[in-house]
Amino acid sequence: TYGEHDKVRDGILDSAGNLWFATTNEGVYCYNGKSWAHFTEKEGLSSNYVNCILEDKAGTIWFGTKNGLNIFDGKTFSNVPIPWDGGTGDEEHWWSSNEILCMLQDKNGDIWVGTGGFGAYRFDPSIHLDVGSFPFTHFSFTNDAKQSDSLHHNVIKSMIQDSEGNIWFTSLTHGGVTRYDGEEVTHFSAKDGLMDDMVFSSFQDKSGTLWFGSIQTKHYGLYYFDDNKFIGFGKEDGLCDNFVTGFFGDKNGMLWIRTGTVLCRYNGKAFTPFITPEGKALSGISFIVEDAHQNIWLGGS
Repeated sequence: TYGEHDKVRDGILDSAGNLWFATTNEGVYCYNGKSWAHFTEKEGLSSNYVNCILEDKAGTIWFGTKNGLNIFDGKTFSNVPIPWDGGTGDEEHWWSSNEILCMLQDKNGDIWVGTGGFGAYRFDPSIHLDVGSFPFTHFSFTNDAKQSDSLHHNVIKSMIQDSEGNIWFTSLTHGGVTRYDGEEVTHFSAKDGLMDDMVFSSFQDKSGTLWFGSIQTKHYGLYYFDDNKFIGFGKEDGLCDNFVTGFFGDKNGMLWIRTGTVLCRYNGKAFTPFITPEGKALSGISFIVEDAHQNIWLGGS
C-alpha cells in the first residue's frame, strides 16, 4: 500500500561499489550492479521508513530511520540507542525526537546525526560504553521557534562540514542556518541576508561555495554564503522553483538543484531545467547519486 508521500528517500555509493537506496515504505535496497538485496524490519531494521544512509571510514553502513539509528556490519543490523527525550510525535505534536533525518562523519571521524525534534548528536564510533552504545554530545538551539508545548523541538534536516572544518546545520523549525566551528555556535537569519528560515538542504561545491535551499518560497529559495553573508536567488533570477530540497555537483562542475516542480541546473551563470529527450521535466526528486561508472541515478516519489 502506497501513499503520495512514499518515496525512495536517499542513495549512496559505498566503498565496495554497491549502491544503497533508502525508502519510506520498504526499508533499504542494495544493488551490486547485477542483483538486488532487500532489507526490512524482518532483517533487523528498526523501521521500514528510512531517511538517510551513511558509510563511515571503517566501512560500516549506518541507517537513519523513523524509529532510531541502525548499523550494518555486512551481516547483521544493530540498533544504536540515542538519548532522545521520548517524544514520538502524534497528531498534535508532529515532531519525533527519535527520528534520524540526516548524518555525516566529520574529518575527525566523529559521526553526527540530526533528529526530527531534538537537535543533533555527535559521537565517536570507536568508543563504546557498552554493546551498541556510544558517548553522545547533544546540540540543541534556542533560536528555533517554540512549538505548541512551549519547547524548542529542533528539526535538523541537513548537516555538512565545510572545507575549513565548520559544521553547518539547517533547520525546518524556523531556525535558519547554524554554524559550529568547534567552539562557538553562530546563528544566521534575516540580518545576515537569509530571508527564509525553513532551510531544507546544504551543500559545498568543488569551488568551495556553500549553498543552502529553503522550502518557504516566500523570498528566494536558493542561497549561497559569501563574505559572512547570504545572497539569495529566486524565480526572478531565473531559478526554476523557490522550493529547493537538495543539491548534487557533477564532475564537470555543474550544480544540480532539486526543487519541488523540476530538476534544475546551474552552470555558474544561468539556471536551466533538466529536460529528458522526451521533453519531460523531472519533479519530486529526493536524491541524486553517481555510481562507480559515472552514471547518475535519481530517485523520488
